Amino acid sequence: MLQNVNDAGLNNDDPVRVTFRLVDLTDDEEFRDAIRWDDLLTHVRGAAKEQNGPGLEEYLEYLDDGGSFRVLVVEEENTTGIQGDEISPGTDYTALVRDPGSSNKTGETAGRHGLGSSVLWVASGLQTVLFNSVLADEAPGQESPRFIGRSFIPTHETPDGAWHENEGWFGSPTGFDDDDLQRPESVWDGPARDLASRLCLSRPDVSGTSTAIVGFRDPSDPSMSDQPNPPEIADTFEETAAEYFWPAISQGDLEVHLDMEGDERTVDSDTIEDFDSVAPFIKCYEGRTDAPKTLGGPGQVASLEFPYEIRSKRKEQTPSEGQISLAVRRAYPDEEERIGDIAMFRGSGMVVKYKPAHHLGFSGKFHAVLACGNARSGPNEDPTPADRAIEEFLAMAEPPAHDEWYGKNNDELKGAYEDGSVKCVRKLKTGLLREYLSDLLYGHEDEGGETLNPGRSILPRTRSSRGRSEREGTPSIPSPFDYTVDSEVVHDHWVFRGVVGPDEGVGDVVDWSVTIGLKAMYEDNSEADEIPIADVDLRGSPDATYSISDGEAEVIVDSAVDEIRFTIESERFRDTDPRLGDVGETKFKITDGTIHVEEGE
Repeated sequence: MLQNVNDAGLNNDDPVRVTFRLVDLTDDEEFRDAIRWDDLLTHVRGAAKEQNGPGLEEYLEYLDDGGSFRVLVVEEENTTGIQGDEISPGTDYTALVRDPGSSNKTGETAGRHGLGSSVLWVASGLQTVLFNSVLADEAPGQESPRFIGRSFIPTHETPDGAWHENEGWFGSPTGFDDDDLQRPESVWDGPARDLASRLCLSRPDVSGTSTAIVGFRDPSDPSMSDQPNPPEIADTFEETAAEYFWPAISQGDLEVHLDMEGDERTVDSDTIEDFDSVAPFIKCYEGRTDAPKTLGGPGQVASLEFPYEIRSKRKEQTPSEGQISLAVRRAYPDEEERIGDIAMFRGSGMVVKYKPAHHLGFSGKFHAVLACGNARSGPNEDPTPADRAIEEFLAMAEPPAHDEWYGKNNDELKGAYEDGSVKCVRKLKTGLLREYLSDLLYGHEDEGGETLNPGRSILPRTRSSRGRSEREGTPSIPSPFDYTVDSEVVHDHWVFRGVVGPDEGVGDVVDWSVTIGLKAMYEDNSEADEIPIADVDLRGSPDATYSISDGEAEVIVDSAVDEIRFTIESERFRDTDPRLGDVGETKFKITDGTIHVEEGE
């Protein structure tokens, strides 16, 4: 939700201020009278009988057994407010209130609302949400504040035998006088202010929106068997805000305040570096300006910018090449959180993803940032047209949850940009990131830096191996690939034949890739030299392609094929090469892999 709020910030020098306020209203008669509690519960009880799975019925039982009735208020300041009339498409009002789950997002924000708004109702035990908004720009006939509420519950029957649709409205009955509306509409001005006061939604007279999640609950516990207490809720909100919004918070663009039934906390530019999990990333991002390309000792930063090609839009010619900023900071021995992670983000100020570097074949004590689009530019530096083009491109590559950049099955991206946009997204996250991270990590061995080894490998016990790959050193994170492989020496080179594919448990696969390397092993299981790959045969796997770089083979499968068959041949050895004389085993390594799966419902 914070991402959607931050996207709605006004274009000025003031930060977006968001306050999460948890209130216990178990015995608040004024609130119950204002929301017409008995009528609301009559409909919710009827809907609970029609709902499949846990949810409404369990929450009602929780209340009947004396559970606390909580309301979570989310108060925004310095945002646009809920713009739009009651019926026009493509407005804040449509995306947030009338049709939550839709999106009015365009351009660099890639969405003001969308999935971020629909989760409000998921967090409500009564599936009811109220809004009180002060608009930055008012249309004729509008006078802030604006008040409206919605319930989304299953179609149901009430005790009088009447059946009701699944959409409930809480607003002014004057909407029934409009032939095009025929439902309650927004309440405005004084009546809205009075109603908000009775419903715990009073707000400052500054632009922004206050949202009340009625009957707040932890949506991960719909059975209501293990609901968190206020300090636990505060911990979750505080940690999430810091871990995923430190780019915006550290730059002074966002402040988060918490008041969980008296447990008050603040996450802003003055406190953000108190969080050990993000302080190294902030120092890395802020220290990248004028940093060398050589990584020094603990606390030192190395950075570079590399070229990134995207595609022009179909309807207009837009920049198709720009720069991406990559920086690495060597960790101190006592820095233990998110070691080896790469924070990926753009100008919206939210970390889209923390990518573990071992997925790219690296290990070691460092933190890294991949700053894209409008986040590439330095302090007091305006984004370039190319930055803005990359910002908009990656914004459109984000799903509604803002937790990935993806191109496959992204019809919006493929429809807006010229052919090849899917590969541009994938290349940034794998090939380019691996190449330039390697430059920063490997390019300084003579100056005291450490050589980093790929983090995921497979060590067959015999030359005929069947099993699942495991990542050394961290057995709690299994490889997402299954394989079967046989190896033999044919004349003067190694030959590996086998099958590899995503683990059955990863979900519905859309496409995938895997990078394979070879290493000779002596009889005592110590590692000998790398064995460069010379050729790959994928006959029988028409959906797969491959490339060889630095002695490793990358196999790309642009379909939902479960597995592919391969034959891999190493480079030829000299007659006296020790890799054929004293070598007792071979090591088949998966040094990188990417699996795209279907988004969940």
